[in-house]
Amino acid sequence: MRAAVEDARLKAIELGGDGAEAILVSHQLPIYATRLSAEGRPLWHDPRKRECTLTSLTSLVFDDGKVARVEYSEPAAVLLPGAAKTPGA
Repeated sequence: MRAAVEDARLKAIELGGDGAEAILVSHQLPIYATRLSAEGRPLWHDPRKRECTLTSLTSLVFDDGKVARVEYSEPAAVLLPGAAKTPGA
């Protein structure tokens, strides 16, 4: 997943210059593992405590080729009450 992020980052810069953005879509576990890695945290975790809900966005913000920060948002949070409560779903 980190290789896919890096490829997308480089392609975005190639096509749009500095400040360009890329969008990658994946399942919850690869997204969360990439986030943990970017934050320098261990990859092992309790899936029930993931900050990675349905329709959430996890953004890696780069500065000079390195992850400067990780941002998380839930733009469709209003839809979550009807979602399955299965851990890791």
